[in-house]
Amino acid sequence: MQLGTFGAILKYAIEIEDAASLYYDELVKKASEGSKTSISELSNASKKNKQALERTRRMEMQEMILEAISGIDTVNYDAKFDVPADFKAGLMNAVEIEKKATAFYSDSSKKLGFLPNVERILEKIGKEREARIEKIRVFL
Repeated sequence: MQLGTFGAILKYAIEIEDAASLYYDELVKKASEGSKTSISELSNASKKNKQALERTRRMEMQEMILEAISGIDTVNYDAKFDVPADFKAGLMNAVEIEKKATAFYSDSSKKLGFLPNVERILEKIGKEREARIEKIRVFL
């Protein structure tokens, strides 16, 4: 599905963060004691990102320019949020989730350059998501 508006992009970003938070909440149930805290931190980070995105959407919608956006299609960023039975497989899937989220945030921040505050927030979340990949790989 094409995301052709500011609102659609932010809504999709919020959905990504919500799904990631739920994914990590389920994955922590399969984690060993040594990794539970780190996986839980990933869930909490997604919850904070979701709140930041919701706040940004509320604040920027008032001043938003109705500029058409093209080139952001969810098919390029959709990830599988079904938690596998095996913890290691769940971690490998988490890496893929993070890669797709990183790509989405990178691409969408470029498209929303006409809204500097939004661009900055999306870039920040994208870099955070990229850093998560290394945190997850530690447990593989």
